[in-house]
Amino acid sequence: MAAECRDPRSHLMALHFVKHCDTESEREATCDEPTMKMRDWCWHFLERIQALKAAKIAWPESFGDDICVISIDGVDCWTVECNHEEHAQDPERHSHEHNKAALRCELGLSLNSDKLIWMNGPHKAGKFSDRKIFRKKLRTKLKALKKMGIADGGCTGYPQQLSTPNAHDSKSVRKFKSRALKRQERFNNKMKCCQVLSSRFRHGERRFAVCFEAVCVLCQHDIEHGSPLFNVHVGDL
Repeated sequence: MAAECRDPRSHLMALHFVKHCDTESEREATCDEPTMKMRDWCWHFLERIQALKAAKIAWPESFGDDICVISIDGVDCWTVECNHEEHAQDPERHSHEHNKAALRCELGLSLNSDKLIWMNGPHKAGKFSDRKIFRKKLRTKLKALKKMGIADGGCTGYPQQLSTPNAHDSKSVRKFKSRALKRQERFNNKMKCCQVLSSRFRHGERRFAVCFEAVCVLCQHDIEHGSPLFNVHVGDL
């Protein structure tokens, strides 16, 4: 066990799965390792990467005098259909984005640093809209701090905690919000480059949470080591 923990091949098998989400038979041919060993070590190392979320994805101690401090968006990830007593498809899991079963997670990027500082989920995509997920936790947190976030039109209804695109915004405010949402979308796309989140996930909700949070950690690490996000403030790139 200790020797295999130090074996880089075992770690690389987990990263290969995150990137390609291939089946065990495909991985066996690629990695030339027994199926059970690949399965055990894949999830072992993904859980260890997931455990780094406390260090990599942390709410800052202070935002200073800034009012708008975070951009927020929900991400839907395709999953296998689950059995339902009445319907061929579980309506609580139905995603209008994919027109398939999906799980939804909420992500938040700091507006003043290249940091993912918030994630919440997974939730059933058909049961929990972006508004409902925001109301569960992040709304209370922003309200207590007297801060605001920026979100798209799917999160209207909370003017004290969220600023959404508005026809009455000035030109500079519209540009600021647009850049914040585009930057958020760019991060979401970075995550979807991992096939484990963009292809159909086959391994259950608990392991989906492991993979989603591990990908968040890996993307944050990538931002910190050579792939920064653009500056959201108007006029900067």
